[in-house]
Amino acid sequence: MLEHGSIMATQVPLEFSDCLRNELRREQLAVEAAPLAMELIHGTATVELYSEALRRWYRVVSAIQPGADRALAASTPEMGWLEADLAELGKTPAARWTDAPDLTYAESLGYRFAIESQHLRSRVIVPVVRHALAGETSAFRFFEAHGGHTESWRSIVGAIDSLDAECRREVLVGARATLVALDRALSG
Repeated sequence: MLEHGSIMATQVPLEFSDCLRNELRREQLAVEAAPLAMELIHGTATVELYSEALRRWYRVVSAIQPGADRALAASTPEMGWLEADLAELGKTPAARWTDAPDLTYAESLGYRFAIESQHLRSRVIVPVVRHALAGETSAFRFFEAHGGHTESWRSIVGAIDSLDAECRREVLVGARATLVALDRALSG
């Protein structure tokens, strides 16, 4: 539409998930820059280094996923993928948490948002790690999450965008807590 000789842009309102991505940018960048993540991607990955990264991921996922699964009435695959990858690498993960905290539905969506965001990021990571570990392992279930498909990501984003506005803070809290925990695990 032209008005007084200029082009007026049609404003498309941002979805909450778009705002959430912007709000979590600092935490996401911290996870990507965590020392173990950087070493795995930019160093020479070894089976031991890769195993350590998976163990640290498992520490976070096993603490939060059971409570999120209960709140979402779901059974998400990450703990199983990590356990299978670690077993194939000859490593035993820490015992599953039996007293995982209860989360609200919205906090659990925040956790899933953070995890699914990491799965999207792993599309960049897995080719590098797979190449470095060629012939040493095929334990990439966790980093090859969902076979590269995005249905799970889109489902979480859709659920978040359909939440009432008063639940949005809880989504942010759940996502931020997950990313902070991942940063600490991969940095410590």
